[in-house]
Amino acid sequence: MAKVLPLPTIIICRKNLEGEKLQKHVVYVYFLAFLALTIKEFNTVYFPFLLLSTLLLLLNYASRFKAKELIPGIAVTLILLGTSFALHRNSSFSTGKKVLWVKEYRDDFKVAILEGKKRVKLKSEAFPGDVVNLEGELVKENPISVERLRYKIYKNTEEKLDYPISALVGAVTLGVRYELPPSIKGFFSLSGVYHFLAISGLHVGIVIGLLGFFLRFLKISRPLTVSSLLTLPLLPLTGIPPSVFRAYLFTFLLALGAESYRKVTPLYVLGIIFFVTALFGEFNLSAALSFSAVGGILASIEGNESRWIKFLKASFAPMLFTSPIILSTFGTLNLLGWFNTLVLGTVFTPFLVFSFLHQITMGRVEIVNELVGFFGFLLVEGSRYLFNLTKWSIVHCEVPVFLAGAVMILSLFFILFSKPTYSFIPPLFLLAYSALFPTAVVDKTVFVDGRKLNSPHFISSEGQKYENCTLESSFVFPYARELLFKSKTCDLRLKTGKICSKIPETKTER
Repeated sequence: MAKVLPLPTIIICRKNLEGEKLQKHVVYVYFLAFLALTIKEFNTVYFPFLLLSTLLLLLNYASRFKAKELIPGIAVTLILLGTSFALHRNSSFSTGKKVLWVKEYRDDFKVAILEGKKRVKLKSEAFPGDVVNLEGELVKENPISVERLRYKIYKNTEEKLDYPISALVGAVTLGVRYELPPSIKGFFSLSGVYHFLAISGLHVGIVIGLLGFFLRFLKISRPLTVSSLLTLPLLPLTGIPPSVFRAYLFTFLLALGAESYRKVTPLYVLGIIFFVTALFGEFNLSAALSFSAVGGILASIEGNESRWIKFLKASFAPMLFTSPIILSTFGTLNLLGWFNTLVLGTVFTPFLVFSFLHQITMGRVEIVNELVGFFGFLLVEGSRYLFNLTKWSIVHCEVPVFLAGAVMILSLFFILFSKPTYSFIPPLFLLAYSALFPTAVVDKTVFVDGRKLNSPHFISSEGQKYENCTLESSFVFPYARELLFKSKTCDLRLKTGKICSKIPETKTER
């Protein structure tokens, strides 16, 4: 997945003794984090924006504190970057690539998904965790690996639950999205609720929070800290994406500090995790969206508004602060995604809880399996209903990188030199711009290959720019017709003369 620039709006702080200005240690850690990321992204298009962000942080620190205090941190950052580079370089020398997943088709046809998302046809038996070459031949078997364990757990889920509910459970508990149907990916993406399918802070917070509530009911001391420790063994089963790493550490450190009666600055905790991720991890799209969304939430809970107002702002903020990344990467955004998140969240929470119970009981408790199926059905149908209800709010605007970067820099400037609340303004203007000046192809006949036209990526990104067009393709699936609602799709297999025969609509059965 392509690397993207994280929103500088992750640098949002709670009010402190200095008013609305960032505390000294907060500015310090974010300066080092952006410095590390700037060096790592030297050869990318995001380097100028990261460099400017780093310089703004440096200017802010130097104007308020002593700039020479940054020298030890800079030295440590450079040493750690060198160590990270050496470790990565040594690990890159290999005769093959690790298998992340194995997709099975008819007639024992199997395809391995390798590191880097490359796919190869397997010529010999292999499982996730093994190493194969680019010809699909086994190089090294690894019978004891977390990847193979995840694979076995998912296969057990497939046996106990009907498809596609089994794929949903695999996505929200194991981080396995390879088996999700394209239709579900499309409806969730265009409804603005795809984050439900990708394990993130939302999933971690729900699991740790509910377990902590149960432990508190049992009168166990420090329930959130204990629940965080109890869920630690489950992390490897998720694949530990950056969003899970950030969410778990963030929750654990906050719980540890709060339940130890120590003053905790959430922004500083987030900054430390950001720094570690920038040093040793791959700061990809998932990481950028994760950190930006959390920064938006921290900003939204400031002020003296009522709890309900803060709740609504916190629901809207993640979409707002991730919009520059989404619009510059995919070009398509549902402006009512925050509303859909609130509505579908009432179904997703019990589905996630029962999905974990299903995994813990290994699918042997029938009532749990029935509840998973029931809430899974509601989740799928709910995403489709919300898509049809809010599809008029879907905008497609292919925002150039320089414009998205300018929005980020302005937000950072307001945070450092003015008021954090003003950081909401640039993303709001970007959303207004995307709605007023959409990227569109109108009244044309365009041929799109069937594999591309029916893919979730095309449907939820480039495909939304076609309006009142005729999209001709070698084949068209029913869900693609529904999701590409702005244009007419024409299956060339059914074309007679200059028109396409209408395919009867099929009802979705449970």
